[in-house]
Amino acid sequence: MDYNVFICYRGDEGGVLASNIYSDLCLYTNNKLKVFFAPRCVPHGDNFKAACLDTAGKVQLMILILSKGFFDKCGDPDDIVYGELKSALENGETKFLPIIMPDFDFRDVELSTWFDDTEVDRIKHISAIKFTDVYSFSSVDMLIPILRDKVGEFSYIDALTDGLNAANPKKRMHISAEGKENFFSDENKTEKNRLRAQQELLMKFDMPIYEKVLEGKQGLCVLDLGCGNGVALMNRLGNRKEVDKIIGIEYDRAATDSANAKYGGDKAKFYCLDVESDGFKDALLDIMDENGIDKFDFVNLLAVMSHFKSPFKVLRTVKSCCRKGATVFIRNIDDGLNICYPDEEKKFERAFSLLARCDTTGYRYSGRELFTLLKRSGYKNIRLEKTGLSSVLMDYDEKSAFFDVIFKFIRQGINRAAQSHSDDIQLSAEKRWLSEVYDDLEQEFLSDEFFVLFGFILYTAEV
Repeated sequence: MDYNVFICYRGDEGGVLASNIYSDLCLYTNNKLKVFFAPRCVPHGDNFKAACLDTAGKVQLMILILSKGFFDKCGDPDDIVYGELKSALENGETKFLPIIMPDFDFRDVELSTWFDDTEVDRIKHISAIKFTDVYSFSSVDMLIPILRDKVGEFSYIDALTDGLNAANPKKRMHISAEGKENFFSDENKTEKNRLRAQQELLMKFDMPIYEKVLEGKQGLCVLDLGCGNGVALMNRLGNRKEVDKIIGIEYDRAATDSANAKYGGDKAKFYCLDVESDGFKDALLDIMDENGIDKFDFVNLLAVMSHFKSPFKVLRTVKSCCRKGATVFIRNIDDGLNICYPDEEKKFERAFSLLARCDTTGYRYSGRELFTLLKRSGYKNIRLEKTGLSSVLMDYDEKSAFFDVIFKFIRQGINRAAQSHSDDIQLSAEKRWLSEVYDDLEQEFLSDEFFVLFGFILYTAEV
């Protein structure tokens, strides 16, 4: 591979910063910059020193992580760092970018011992970066503009946008409950509180459509898939006079136990089942017999379609258990509909892009598939009822809750992903970045002129 940036460092302290910069540059530029960081780029079994010296002599830019003692071993002709420097200096086109750590001072080093005057001038470039903590600066704010000057015209925003357009996030199942605390269960108190705020906002989004499709009906038997602890389902349909019976299905045992303890009775019952298991339909038929339900009249699917491995199979199974004319109510998400404005620095766009990296978010573009899935599954009278939850008419408290609904979810998800994939340096970099900018995001989000549209999408259809 032809690299155009080389990261030269020495020692453990310099290595930590070098690793952080490498991961951030790869991530922020969508790998458009070819960055050489020896521990990551020299293939196992290759001659390590030879690979470093060869690459150092061909790059356009050498980033120097100047920690205390960086130049001390340059008198040793076998010193690899000295070899890298000399190799780069032999290339008249190579530029240098010193990044000065707190314990380093050029005044303490006599560079003329090892380098001639021209070489010293190249190494001690005027645009050196100083910082006071381990990675207290942003690569986006400080490194990218310098790299544009030294490596050539380069736009972080273009790279990020290209990366988002090229992304093809995979569909994911719910995170496994085996061996882990369930992200969505009542045991996760942060998520439980966030979901409570989300339900209050989404009640306003959903209820006008419920009112419309339930009007004039009676004696309904309702099936809810992915009911969780029952709060969203029962808040919407638990006290409706049109509804006689409710069956909630959820894969998490703790959630169904909680739902039965709070809401269970003659009208509502909750069962722990895997909707996508081979035995689901038979188990559901047994539940229907147990509760005297011939067919279902109304099916509720709230924020669950993105977590199915085969949503087509689920919709077909559901349809076979519904009477003709039954209503299906589906609300899901599509991040392609997300809008934040103004967002000149693309911080919100970048934060939204993290959703696809989380293990808990499912397939974030499932909303656009719903019409086609319903059609292919044999449903009729399919209606796109609503797209996008907007902040336009929200008061300050509602907007604050809206921020928590979106960004607490992102922060929890990326933190968990970084913990689960500890060897993924890009995830670690994103976790660190989000933590650094989180308060700034909230402040900007809550300003009067800031507009948000979040990609909830709502369909109804008939069997």
